[in-house]
Amino acid sequence: MSAPKKVRIFIMKQQFPCGPKASCCGPIGQSEEEITVLKNAIEKLEFDIEVCDLQKMKNLHENQQIFKLISNYGPRVTPVITIGDEVVSMGQTEINEIILAIKSKL
Repeated sequence: MSAPKKVRIFIMKQQFPCGPKASCCGPIGQSEEEITVLKNAIEKLEFDIEVCDLQKMKNLHENQQIFKLISNYGPRVTPVITIGDEVVSMGQTEINEIILAIKSKL
């Protein structure tokens, strides 16, 4: 029996760059509720899950793939979902779409 693959969810906690009531742009990142719902949905697929907060990572350069995505596309690319070293979803917040992307890699 093979070891379960690890799913990593790279997130950025929700923030409001121009202030919570600014009309120029909306929030970036994910709320605590969005992160919890996503994690719980993926756990039902029986994967090992690790949530990685990009703001708390000591050295983003250690994961070159994620570093390049954030450098090229900015924080709106989150959440980034990986299985092993493969990116299966990025910037998608619709849970069903993320689950379908994960299942397509099984």
